[in-house]
Amino acid sequence: MAVVRQPLHQVHRWVIVAAIAVALLVLAQRGIAETVRGPSLGIRAELDGDSLVVDWLQPAGLGWDAGIRPGDHLVEVDGRPAGPATIDSLETATTVRVIPQSGAPFTAVAANSFRTSLLGQAIFLTTAACFLTVGGVVFIIAVDALPATVFLAFAVAAASAVGASLATSHSAGWALATVYFGALAFGASAVVLFSVFPVNRLTSSTARSSLKAWLGVHLLVAAPYLWVVIRQPSLYDVLQKFFMVSIACDLLVASILIAISARRFSLQSPQARSAIGFMVLGTLAGAAPFCLLSMLPFVVGVGYLVPPELAIVSILLLPASLGAAILSRQFLGIQHFVRRGLIALIVWFGLLGVYSLVWTGLARWLDAGVGDLGNVFTSPVLSVAVVAGTFPLLQSRLRRALERRLFRDVYSYSETLQNLGNEIVHLKDVKQIADHALARLGKTLDLSWAAITLDVKQDAPARLYRWGDEPPELRWDTGEREASSPPGSQPARGQFPLVADGVRIGVLGVGPKRQDVELSGRDAALIATAVPLVATALQNVLLLQELHLRVAELQDRESALGALSLRLMQVQEEERARLALDLHDDPLQRAILLTRAMNSRAAGAVARRWRKDAEEIIVSLRAICAGLRPPVLDDFGLVEGLEWVVNDLRARSDLSASLTVTTNDRLPFGRLDVALEVALYRVAQEALNNCLKHSGADQVVVTLTREEDRVALSVVDNGCGFELVEGEGAEHLGVLGMRERLRPWYGVVTLATDRMGGTVVTAMIPRGVPIG
Repeated sequence: MAVVRQPLHQVHRWVIVAAIAVALLVLAQRGIAETVRGPSLGIRAELDGDSLVVDWLQPAGLGWDAGIRPGDHLVEVDGRPAGPATIDSLETATTVRVIPQSGAPFTAVAANSFRTSLLGQAIFLTTAACFLTVGGVVFIIAVDALPATVFLAFAVAAASAVGASLATSHSAGWALATVYFGALAFGASAVVLFSVFPVNRLTSSTARSSLKAWLGVHLLVAAPYLWVVIRQPSLYDVLQKFFMVSIACDLLVASILIAISARRFSLQSPQARSAIGFMVLGTLAGAAPFCLLSMLPFVVGVGYLVPPELAIVSILLLPASLGAAILSRQFLGIQHFVRRGLIALIVWFGLLGVYSLVWTGLARWLDAGVGDLGNVFTSPVLSVAVVAGTFPLLQSRLRRALERRLFRDVYSYSETLQNLGNEIVHLKDVKQIADHALARLGKTLDLSWAAITLDVKQDAPARLYRWGDEPPELRWDTGEREASSPPGSQPARGQFPLVADGVRIGVLGVGPKRQDVELSGRDAALIATAVPLVATALQNVLLLQELHLRVAELQDRESALGALSLRLMQVQEEERARLALDLHDDPLQRAILLTRAMNSRAAGAVARRWRKDAEEIIVSLRAICAGLRPPVLDDFGLVEGLEWVVNDLRARSDLSASLTVTTNDRLPFGRLDVALEVALYRVAQEALNNCLKHSGADQVVVTLTREEDRVALSVVDNGCGFELVEGEGAEHLGVLGMRERLRPWYGVVTLATDRMGGTVVTAMIPRGVPIG
């Protein structure tokens, strides 16, 4: 079996922690052993005649706390007159009557305290064990050796003071000394800890010299302790003042160092900012219960709502938060879980304190003003019912409000997704959707930056949309598009592909959080769920934009084709007019002259046949000229042009054709725009030709109508009608040409089957056409 060897430095750390743990265990066992004995006032006295005078007193012991001082006279000892017979019983005495050197006599009692109870011992030992456990774990696994070592000293000092306090109620000298030196070490180590974490300020010689001087002051406060305790207990009051000032200054300096770190360094480092915020939160959570449940009620005169020895348990949050802050550089997600617990504890302790204050004050007020009614409010059943009915809702709302104020990344999972979906569905632009989605996710999760890159086309550069303070050199893991980045560039902390309908259209990348430095599992799940919504919305807009582009292209092409078709028709009409003019001016005139010459000079059957042929040529040329461009249309207008084409149809076919012209004001039809008259004439001509070729009709009626808001032309026959097949009817009936001719005037051409079975071709020009 392979043997796993740990690094030497880590083995050394284990040994150090184990040795400290053994020492503290011995200290705790001795403290528990002291509690077996009865409480002691810690007094020694000598005879002064027949009376006893206190010649030595354990500083900070029960007797000292009761107000006894060296030089005081003892009157009674456990109910017996003080004298030579009671001098040997002072060591175990629990009650003495004292006449101080100044002031009125009083009685000092050595009674069992909370620390001597099983619950008290369990709380104090648990607190000491937690300090040691957190300090030892951080010291063993932390990469940063300096802050881990100082934190271990900080935790050991606190554990020693808390563990030794078990024996202070028995005035044990070693316990009181341990508490004294442990408290001094606790304050000094706090200053050193915040000097090296989260930013090491001891890199300069000035800072190191200042810290050495500060620690020297603590040595000056610690050095006289043994001499004062052994030789001059009366000077302990003076030494205690220096001791309290030293502890207060330590806490003040530590707070200043934290504030300086928060102001100067947190803007440069998200990790430092997160660690500082976490330490502040842990300190607040550790001190708030003690202040709210013990100190504040005592100051306002209500009394301790919770014994100080019990309320001080919350101090465990201090090492927990400091340890999590130190380890946060290695385990980036640790703060997310711990700080939520700290917030919950703050809210719970605060609410319990408020409940206690309100309940106690209301009960006292009712008891004083209404009598026994106050007893109702002290009923445990009513208290439990009120707390159970209101506590869950209040703590939930307060916790959510406090978390939102402190961390900014508190959100409702379903509500955030619903709002995001409802908001982006109304946006119609890619940039709007990308910017809104990035802003919503960035603000909700308290991100430092977020960005979306879209691969619109393979041969086109990707679109990049940004939110927040994006690093200038950002490395994207975009597969084929990834390029090598120079050292020091910052990759995205989380990258989520934007996939819609199985096609990847881009990537969503997010940076570190402003408070935390790593996304939690819940954060990643929120982004992963929101990404398909964003991808689908982006793809829909991209497809819609592509469709609009294609429609615009088709419209442009259609406009171009319409313009081309119109131009071709204009050219056709111009060409027809030119051909008709050329035929009229040259071939027709030559044929007429030839016929006249033959009539005057030739005779005989052959000549007559030639004259007949020449006359037929003249008629044919005249018909061709009229068909190409009837002069009557140019000279007299649309009505006369339609009469000519109807008469021509009757002359060259068996159809019974007629023309009907109506107006809404019963006035003559008048003239239209020349180009419009030509277009309507060609529509009628096309419809009549189709009727002649395909309908099999024997009757056709052309109707021209001028109304107030339109001009209409209809051609109705009694033929076989038609069956319009999609894709070929328009081509067969020439409808496309009719519509193209009338397009410039927004004309509409429709085909229908008459109720009698014939075909109805209708062309309508809307109101506003130029009428002459």
